[in-house]
Amino acid sequence: MGRLLGSHADDNELDRPDLNKCPDCGCYFAQMDCPLCGKICPDEFRAGNRKAVKKKKRKSTGSGRSYFVEWYHSWWCIILALIVAPVIGIVLLFTSPHKTSHKVIGVVAAVALWFVSTFGLGFLSNIGNILDKPVDTSLDREEYIAACETVTPESYYRSAAGYTDTFVTVTLTVDEKIVTGDGKYDTYYVCRDADGKFEILVRDCVQEDAQNFIAGDVITVYGEGAGECTVYDMDYYVSHTAPCIHSAYMELN
Repeated sequence: MGRLLGSHADDNELDRPDLNKCPDCGCYFAQMDCPLCGKICPDEFRAGNRKAVKKKKRKSTGSGRSYFVEWYHSWWCIILALIVAPVIGIVLLFTSPHKTSHKVIGVVAAVALWFVSTFGLGFLSNIGNILDKPVDTSLDREEYIAACETVTPESYYRSAAGYTDTFVTVTLTVDEKIVTGDGKYDTYYVCRDADGKFEILVRDCVQEDAQNFIAGDVITVYGEGAGECTVYDMDYYVSHTAPCIHSAYMELN
């Protein structure tokens, strides 16, 4: 049911200070008596005598204000743009009327997607390699070499698990070089003993200028036991699973 003409609801903050107000029906009028109920307007309700209406504080409903979203600012369009053309997607996201928190999440997702599409998932492992320290870096070269226990290729091959995190030195012959990615510690050497019986993987974690060894080189490895690991050769699509040593220093014999 509608309100009476000339009246206002209780929750309405509109006031007409230039008109008289009926204390009974709330109607505003210019004459002395209310045109609706006929009541004579008291002095305290006449124009100029009434107290100013206090504005009520409105509480947020949590739903936010309603707004019209253009099709190019809709989520389906923004997500599609972020996948196909991340820069355009970010522009659409920033110019959209969506919440700031949603925009921030969208931008972070777009940047991550751009990194994956540009560099592949390998950049995640590269970050890990930068933070990873496969070998003890608290010792200098002399201290490190002095701490290494001399083992034979056969003993290391047969008991690799027992040498985990142990400082070892072993002499091996390089069979081939494998680079699994473009990170700091992604170079491995597939090595064997002098008779070619026992295969051992040497991960190049050298803490000085690295040496580029080739097949047939006889090298002395100073490093730490890393148990058994698997390395994928992307050039020939083959994998090598063997006992592994994280080498801090290597010397060509």
